[in-house]
Amino acid sequence: MSKVITIAQQKGGSGKTTIATNLATVFSLKNNFSTTLLDTDPQGSLGKWFITRKEKLEDKNTLQFKTASLWGAQYEAKTLKEKCDIVIIDTPPKIEADGRPAIEIADLVLIPISPSQVDFWATESIIELAKREKKEILILINRANAKSKLIKEAVKFVKDMEVKKAKTILGNRQIFVSSMGLGLTVVEKQRTGKGCLEMLSLAKEIKSLLQI
Repeated sequence: MSKVITIAQQKGGSGKTTIATNLATVFSLKNNFSTTLLDTDPQGSLGKWFITRKEKLEDKNTLQFKTASLWGAQYEAKTLKEKCDIVIIDTPPKIEADGRPAIEIADLVLIPISPSQVDFWATESIIELAKREKKEILILINRANAKSKLIKEAVKFVKDMEVKKAKTILGNRQIFVSSMGLGLTVVEKQRTGKGCLEMLSLAKEIKSLLQI
C-alpha cells in the first residue's frame, strides 16, 4: 500500500513545505499511516520545522524525517517505502531535469499554485515533466482569497492544461504560518477551523485518488 507523494512547483514561495507538513500530520494522526517526510530542498526549512517539532513534542511526535539530494530522492524513497505507508517528498523550486528522480518515484505529483499569472507560467514546465513520466497529477489552488476573480482564471488554466484539479482550495490563512513556526500544523492547532477542515478535505481527496 506504500505510496509516494511528490510536491513540486518551479516557483518559490508556493507553499510546498507547509502543504507537506500538514498532509503528513493528517495522514499520521488522523489515518494512522506511518509517514515520512523526505526533504530534497537545500534551504532546509522542512528540517528546521522538524527539529522544532521534535523539541516541542518529544516522544509524542509521530512523523519521521529524512533528507536526500534530488538525484538521490528515488533511491531514498524506495528504501522508505519498505518501512512506512506514506512518503512525502518536498522539492526545491526550479527542479527542472534534476527533479526527474523525485517525479519518477511518485505515485502522485501534487502541484500547488497560487491564483496568479506568474504561478501559471511557472507551473507549465513541471506539469509537462510529470506528464512525460506518465504520473498522476493533482493541481492544488493554494493561498487563495475566496473572493478573488483570479480563482476562476486558475480553474481555467488547469482545464486548459488537461490535468486534475483538487476540489479543495486552501485559503490564505495565518494559521498555516503561525503553526509552522511552532513545529506544528493546522490540524494540531484547530479542530473545526477553516484551515483544519481544508487540510482534512485535501487528505481525503488524495486518499481516494491513490485508493488508500
